[in-house]
Amino acid sequence: MSEIESGTTDLPLFKALVHNLRNLPKAASWTALLSGLLVVFVSTTGPIAILYQAAAAAKMPIELTNSWLFAVFLGSGLFGLLLTLRFGIPIIGSWASTTTALLVTGLVDHSFSEVIGAYFGASILLMIVGYTGLFNKLMQSIPHAIIMAMLAGVLLVFGTRIFTSTRINPLLGLLMLVVFYLGRTLKWRAPLLAAFAVGLITVIAQSKIDIPPLSFKVVTPVWTNPSFSVGSFFTLTIPIFLMVMTTQNAPGIALLRAVHYKPPVNQIVHFGGTLSLLGAGFGGAGVNLSAMTATIAISPDSDPNPKTRYFAGVASGLAYSVAALFAGIFSTLYGAFPLELTAILAGLALLPVITGSLSDALEKKDFRDSAIVTFLVTISGVSGWGVGAPFWGLLAGIAVHRFSEIRASRQIR
Repeated sequence: MSEIESGTTDLPLFKALVHNLRNLPKAASWTALLSGLLVVFVSTTGPIAILYQAAAAAKMPIELTNSWLFAVFLGSGLFGLLLTLRFGIPIIGSWASTTTALLVTGLVDHSFSEVIGAYFGASILLMIVGYTGLFNKLMQSIPHAIIMAMLAGVLLVFGTRIFTSTRINPLLGLLMLVVFYLGRTLKWRAPLLAAFAVGLITVIAQSKIDIPPLSFKVVTPVWTNPSFSVGSFFTLTIPIFLMVMTTQNAPGIALLRAVHYKPPVNQIVHFGGTLSLLGAGFGGAGVNLSAMTATIAISPDSDPNPKTRYFAGVASGLAYSVAALFAGIFSTLYGAFPLELTAILAGLALLPVITGSLSDALEKKDFRDSAIVTFLVTISGVSGWGVGAPFWGLLAGIAVHRFSEIRASRQIR
């Protein structure tokens, strides 16, 4: 049985930082460096495509989009860099692409200032959970299957857009799908990146892209005053909070444990909440533990030695921070891409999440009725009293599950 590595978790803060900084040159390796850079490179494909679709849906001005990118990149970078240097294990930061996907429909019913207010609210909830150590209890309070069903319902539209966009440009869609699934079959480290490269080459060959001159000007963050409403609290704040906890922090912690690390759970959750709060006014969509891209940097492929593998977390954090300064480049690029390319890329990025969430939602027989009700209500788009479908889906699923429990208990009697 492999030894559990806890890094410098047991050392005081200052001693841990000095220890890890002093040993950083010895921990450096080309494989860890490339793994850390690849994490960021992959994040600038699918996840950014999702964010850009949300920005386009809201018709956000370029200044706000750049600020949004700046906040999520810098928050992710500081999260991974500081926690990695504190604990001596490869902690990879990111933002939840699932919560960004929620805004594609959320920004139709709510103003951007209400979205910012929802970010503030979700950040405070994450801080409370982290400081009080309620993570495990909270994860048990709402059935996992119901949360996953809600997530699948929110993300379904991205999956269907793969094929509606393929109908518009069949060659583009088919090539990207073939390369993506070929990469997954052959277990490439970043099949999404390969699909993006093929898609980009295809639209260039079709003369459907005209990239304007790129400006390497440092982004100026733009502050947006938050506004709060009951509707946005239930439609945005609560779903964002639950998605971060269940689709990012929980699987991210599980991944670290799977490669024999002992992650500091409460510190990860509350530090993510703190950074999210600081970046919310600039469009920061929340900072959390990476689940989708972390495996690139935390596995033995990055560095066989678990004691020095933290260098990959440092490399990733620094690369994210540099990317934040020049986030405007990504806005320029994605603004020049055909809509079909962005839609297919975003869908492929979320396809494994959709598959996993549906599988989790329907895995246990006792939860299937409540999960399917949650899923159907969520995709229906129903709303009432200013509250959107994701919340009503959760509520309906919980109600069905409680009725099922009552019926089961009476049958036992």
